[in-house]
Amino acid sequence: MADPFAVAHELRRVVGWVGARARSARRAAEAALGRDHLRIAITGLSGAGKTVFTTSLIHALRHGGAHPAALPLFAGTLGAPGWTTRIETLPGVPAFPYAENLAGLVADPPSWPAPTRASCGVRLILETAAPSPRRVTLDIVDYPGEWLLDLDMLEFDYAAWSARVLARLQAPGGLAAEATGTWLGQALAVAGDAAAAETVVAAYGAMLARLRAAGMLHLAPGRLLVPPGDASAAPPPPAPLPAALAGAALHAAMAARHAAYRDGVVLPFHARHVAPFDRQIVLFDVIGALGRGPAALADARGALLAALEAFRYRRVPLLDRVRARIDRVLVAATKIDHVTTGQYLNARALIEEIFVGTDWAAPMARGRLRFDVLAAIRATEDGWIRRDGAQRAALRGVLAGDAGALRTLVPSDVPPAAPRAADWPAGGFVYADFAPPELSGHRERPFPGINLDKALDHLVGDRLR
Repeated sequence: MADPFAVAHELRRVVGWVGARARSARRAAEAALGRDHLRIAITGLSGAGKTVFTTSLIHALRHGGAHPAALPLFAGTLGAPGWTTRIETLPGVPAFPYAENLAGLVADPPSWPAPTRASCGVRLILETAAPSPRRVTLDIVDYPGEWLLDLDMLEFDYAAWSARVLARLQAPGGLAAEATGTWLGQALAVAGDAAAAETVVAAYGAMLARLRAAGMLHLAPGRLLVPPGDASAAPPPPAPLPAALAGAALHAAMAARHAAYRDGVVLPFHARHVAPFDRQIVLFDVIGALGRGPAALADARGALLAALEAFRYRRVPLLDRVRARIDRVLVAATKIDHVTTGQYLNARALIEEIFVGTDWAAPMARGRLRFDVLAAIRATEDGWIRRDGAQRAALRGVLAGDAGALRTLVPSDVPPAAPRAADWPAGGFVYADFAPPELSGHRERPFPGINLDKALDHLVGDRLR
């Protein structure tokens, strides 16, 4: 009679052999289909920490193979013995300033990198070793999220686009109503002069800059706030005008600018930065928006939904020109290290609540739209402080602009859903900005972060298994 242990061992060997051949066949098929080449776009509206995130992501992929404990989930996905990464130039795209950003972060004292104000990118070649070798090329492109807010020009003519923009700006109780009324009065005074279009747009752009400084994000055209690098050669953007001016010389001139800008700037942007990509991460500073008050939070929520319209899945293939091929979108609440650990779930719920009642239910159910919280580089550590006779969860870190002294403070709790304006705390939600921690020991190892390995696994893990 056959030894049952020998039979079991032989069965395991056969199953393993079949599994290995199946994985090899699957990977060969994926390579033939181009699935070994993944294109990832990273964006976020002003203040979301996009440059820090991209720098940390590259650094983690470059050094995580040698330090798997720093990225436990991602390293577990790949399995032993890890991976190696080579950095290359991404053809046709200005280089992401990874080396300069890294130098500032590991300096003494460390400094946050300057925001990237234009499209830039990098190519990473990831290779896993035997017994299950794999090679995947990752093209990573970083671009300003403000540019996504112009994509609705592809769906609406000038009159309809103007009506949508002005409705947001003139919303009662919003941050922009008074400033917009003043600017519209100036535009009405020159309604009969087509040559005044440049002056009117310049005044509108200056107003948008003031509104952004006050905390607004849902502002268009986005390139008035973040001009592309070749702005001098591109058709100039329009400003919105009310329907009451239809037929006036200024309105006609602005409609012509809208058409030229749509065809010469917005359409090429969609072709380069939305249509070709497989995966997208959208960074959102929900903590900062909460700290700026109810009007700013409502505006930021609208801006996030508007930005994500670019990444819907095709409803009518080949006919719907504003839909992308992107099959996974990750919306991440950044700077989660600005609140205590016990608030992470609430922050995630606050992001997810934005989509309740919208038509994103199907992508969410299929896992194509996911939410998480993260800190690309953790600038704080958890602590405790005694207040009002009780122990309170607190944060320890160096405040931005401080002289390097560690501070212990208690940030506001994060609500799991946006409170009504009438229920907003009297003193508002209060959060601090922090300087980067001491990072000199991380020159060749991933930076300390929160949930970066989860983001990596969602974005690229399936192509490396």
